[in-house]
Amino acid sequence: MGRRGAAARANSGLLRWGIVVAATGVLAVAAGGRFLIGVVFDQVREGFGLSHGDLGLIVSLSILVMGASQPAVGWLVDRLPARLVAAGGLALLAIGLVLTGRAGNIWQLVLGYCVFVALGLAAVSPVTVTPLVASWFVKRRATALSIVNAGGSLGQLAIVPGLTMLVVAAGWRDAYALLGAALFFIGAPLILWLLREREGDGQLAGAAAGCDLRRAVAHRSFWQLSVGFFVCGFTMAWVTTYFVDYALAEGISRETAGFGLSLMGGASILGTLATGWWADRAGGVVPLATVYALRGLGFAGLMVAGNGMAATLLALAVIGFSWSSTVPLTSALCADIYGRRALGTIFGLMFAIMPIGSAVGSALAGELRDLTGTYATSLLANVAAGLLAAVVVLAVRPRPIFARPAASAAGEPAPTLAD
Repeated sequence: MGRRGAAARANSGLLRWGIVVAATGVLAVAAGGRFLIGVVFDQVREGFGLSHGDLGLIVSLSILVMGASQPAVGWLVDRLPARLVAAGGLALLAIGLVLTGRAGNIWQLVLGYCVFVALGLAAVSPVTVTPLVASWFVKRRATALSIVNAGGSLGQLAIVPGLTMLVVAAGWRDAYALLGAALFFIGAPLILWLLREREGDGQLAGAAAGCDLRRAVAHRSFWQLSVGFFVCGFTMAWVTTYFVDYALAEGISRETAGFGLSLMGGASILGTLATGWWADRAGGVVPLATVYALRGLGFAGLMVAGNGMAATLLALAVIGFSWSSTVPLTSALCADIYGRRALGTIFGLMFAIMPIGSAVGSALAGELRDLTGTYATSLLANVAAGLLAAVVVLAVRPRPIFARPAASAAGEPAPTLAD
């Protein structure tokens, strides 16, 4: 019996970490669709005769649609298998990429990028996989969520250089179409096969304990963490949309700029794993505040780097270290404070603040670039935003606001999920 129990625990452990690997892959494959616009920003702008501000507004509209859809995605994840939501989202993303690549006018571009791509990215996001992964872990929750959210950085590290070479070889239109076809015919079926919910999760004592959306939104920490997410989106928008254009203006080649984004992805993986490990041992508040402070300092480094290659890459590495850490640290804090009862909906609403920040950051940076002729002012705004978020998040108090499950009749603690 002892051997069977040990074998069952080993199999359960393998399954849990297998789910982590699958969820990581979901976010990795979606990263290409998210980062491609930054790689081809200047080509799309010139191809449609748009100003920096005009294309920035289109990108912002896509981000807003994605953000507005996040609460609905969270609601779906609380009610449907996450793999169905993620597979459907990846299919929408694939269709949107093909439509964007084949767009012949502005309205077709808006339909492909601001509707299909946006809705697809909303469904293939941490909102979809966070409740699923959180249901499999307790003690190592922050670590598991950090690994999963490193998927976006892994995609950035592995996919962005390949996409950059594809754009150079085939042009931006074929790059969009080929990526979309790969996601549709390979990515979506793999999601359906690999992702799995925890069977009987709803029957586990305490597994669905937590507060409802109304109580969470009335809680101070919800808005403190949301301020952080707004700043996260605000600062990320500059890098994903404008960095390559900025680098070209500074005399840095497209290939080198793509390498810089790849380096940033590698630093992001390191930062995500390191801060997840830290949070599991010391709580998530201080690591999260540190991440936002590093974000601001990284942009300060980019300001002074100019066209210096070494300084630019160092600044990108600092920004990268803080890049993906915000999501797993924030989602783990949400699970600790609000429980799992409505975690998908709660985190979905909070996560929707990030695309709003991205939309504001993208539109503002484009307009400032058109008005001033440089990116200096928008870089300074990112420095200030990162430091502000660090101060606000440091005031979060990570105490649960829901009733924990009672102990069992035999006096033993209520069953919990494996660590």
